[in-house]
Amino acid sequence: MKTIIIEDETQAISALLSEIYRHCPQLEIAGTAGTVEEGIALIKNASPELVFLDIQLADGLGFSILEASKAHAFKVIFTTAFSQYAIKAIKFSALDYLLKPINGDELKSAVAKAIALKNENSDFRIESFIRNQNLLNPNKKIVLQTSQGIFLHELQSILRCNADGNYTSIYFTNGKKLLIAKPLKEFEDMLCAFGFERIHHSHIINLNHLVSYLNKDGGYVVLTDQTTLPVSSRKKVQLLKILDNFNNL
Repeated sequence: MKTIIIEDETQAISALLSEIYRHCPQLEIAGTAGTVEEGIALIKNASPELVFLDIQLADGLGFSILEASKAHAFKVIFTTAFSQYAIKAIKFSALDYLLKPINGDELKSAVAKAIALKNENSDFRIESFIRNQNLLNPNKKIVLQTSQGIFLHELQSILRCNADGNYTSIYFTNGKKLLIAKPLKEFEDMLCAFGFERIHHSHIINLNHLVSYLNKDGGYVVLTDQTTLPVSSRKKVQLLKILDNFNNL
């Protein structure tokens, strides 16, 4: 798999190359770049299948490279030392990332996923990621992958997410449901910064679709589709605090 690295720290490049040579011999390194301008040129000239892309470069953000390279099809694995903001946008778009310092096992897992999806068109994922960088976008979309395909949905169309073993069932305002092969914790990490709240070990709700909270039977919520869900005693204090702050928003 033809691969390039876009990273502005020579030590980080050396460390990543070392891990690649040790754990991922199936990758063919076609070059490295250290700036946004060099990265754009390298993608154009090398036509890589896989790009390891640092989020923060000395002269700008790696996102700018994606903006300028929409005409080229490649898989992306982001590398970052922090940036929780960026990680949320990455997860929303079903792209992969590695935290620095790079762990060999995590690298192998990310590369295996990229190779498994080698023949899948990922352009829409990158475009979705670019859109999802704007955290204030009210029409933000999330990419959801099932056994039947890949679907984009606006967050406001999601009513709730329910744990189903190691899977998650997502319920929509139009009555539809998707079963996703990810645990509920992953959706908690992605959604709870955007108006969703985990109210129970099995339930996350979209607060925009919350109609009421009732004290009886240990406490439960009612959603706009009249679904009722229990609130765990551990989550009740946080939910009530959020509701108490609603009038101050």
